[in-house]
Amino acid sequence: LFDPSTGETRTMRSKEDAMDYRYFPDPDLLPLEFDQAFVDAIKATLPELPDQKKKRYVETLGLSPYDATILVAEKSTGDFYEQVISKVKDGKLAANWIISELFGRLGKAGLEIEQSPVDAKKMIGLLSLIEDNTISGKIAKD
Repeated sequence: LFDPSTGETRTMRSKEDAMDYRYFPDPDLLPLEFDQAFVDAIKATLPELPDQKKKRYVETLGLSPYDATILVAEKSTGDFYEQVISKVKDGKLAANWIISELFGRLGKAGLEIEQSPVDAKKMIGLLSLIEDNTISGKIAKD
């Protein structure tokens, strides 16, 4: 408590040693025990977690850990990339275009991926044209 007449602060009570601040277990709570079948059933319903997705991108698609980290940073980005690579053969090409070109232009426009005028279907179409050498990367950028 601060005393303005003396300019001193005095302690009113101590919490560290007080009995009402000590920890004690609640005797009414029963321990939770789950059998392995239940744990396995719950685990099977979980979606692929970001770290697992990142590892898959690096190991199976050949992405750099940095690119994989960017693509799994947000769920919407990961979902967009997953849609694109479901139809595009070159996952690295898709990652480069999404990270460099799409994110660069969205950043300049102040938009998020959910607000992008280029949806996954359009990106798939563009990347398919690049993959089969119908158009070059420069023409695709234009």
